[in-house]
Amino acid sequence: MLWKSLIALCVIGAALAEQTPVFLWGANSVAKPSLKTVPQAEFAEQLATLLEDHMVVAFEENGLSNKDFLCSNAQSQSCYAQLQGVSPKTYYTSVENPSEALRSVAAKREHNSIDASGKLSTPAKCSVGTALFVTFEDAAESRQASLESHDAAIAAISKQFDCKVAYLYLAAPSTAPVVQRRTRRDTAATTGGTLWRYKNQFLMFYTAVLYNGNDVTVNNIAVTNSSNPASQFSVQLSTTDATKPITFDILYDGGYFSVSNLKYDGSTFRTTGVNAPTTFSYSCGNLTLDSVAVNNMYNTLSFKSLQLQAPFDSTYSEEFAFGDSWDCVGFVTPGILMGLFVVALLLVIMFVGVCWMMDINTMDRFDDPKGKTITINAAAE
Repeated sequence: MLWKSLIALCVIGAALAEQTPVFLWGANSVAKPSLKTVPQAEFAEQLATLLEDHMVVAFEENGLSNKDFLCSNAQSQSCYAQLQGVSPKTYYTSVENPSEALRSVAAKREHNSIDASGKLSTPAKCSVGTALFVTFEDAAESRQASLESHDAAIAAISKQFDCKVAYLYLAAPSTAPVVQRRTRRDTAATTGGTLWRYKNQFLMFYTAVLYNGNDVTVNNIAVTNSSNPASQFSVQLSTTDATKPITFDILYDGGYFSVSNLKYDGSTFRTTGVNAPTTFSYSCGNLTLDSVAVNNMYNTLSFKSLQLQAPFDSTYSEEFAFGDSWDCVGFVTPGILMGLFVVALLLVIMFVGVCWMMDINTMDRFDDPKGKTITINAAAE
């Protein structure tokens, strides 16, 4: 029964293997018949040879198909105007799991992404023997415009490397963890409320501030930089009551900024979880903070439609806009967990059922037509 289950899993795995087109340039490669699928092991051997004296950069395009290479714009020009001029180049119509083939032979692997401006999110260094996987992160647009912008970005990035580099343009695997990334939420609206800015250090927006349900009016902002540690500054929001400002600290740690030590009217409020990457803006539709209990009494401070960001990057301009929203609501909700549990349960039931069905055998003994007939006496009781 076990070996039958293993065979079934192998068949399912073979059926799920992805065959996608691959465009390779920057290095000489062996051409293959267009109607033949290149096996993963064979393609991996070819990439291993390239990695001996090349760096391999793989641009992973979501949903890439052979039809995309026939794309043309309104002027009847190819969407890949830049890639058409590269040489040497080889086009493979169908390759089995090309990304996995590259991962299996590359000892050094790096991941990067291209933002909407067509630049790498982090600078990449040229290193022979390294496999660099590059994905695209851009706003929703037409497929034609998306391919054209990616073509221009690939051409610009290809000029940045000064060593021997082989480039791959292939489909992003649907099961790769680096591709299945969390979708960024749209930046919250910054109209109909109050926006506070301090140079290029801090930006804050909200529609209302409530203390124990009562409105609090803020009329000024002040920022005090700290020298110890240098990766911290204090924010003071002055209210109509000059003796009761809202104060808190912004701390930088490991690429994230966080809010701590928030105080108002003599109460210190818990700010656990109020943090976000410096390139994102923290966003929360209704952030309600509780104070430390005093005589079993709690105070609450609420921010409606809150959004704030501290880049901790001197290259930002003083008029910088909010980055993509890092929402305070968890991405994995109870509904998602329940759905995953039900799917896992159904898969287990299906797997057990298939195993039982494969274990059904035909009878191995039959009546001998030349022998004595089997008779069964039945008597009424």
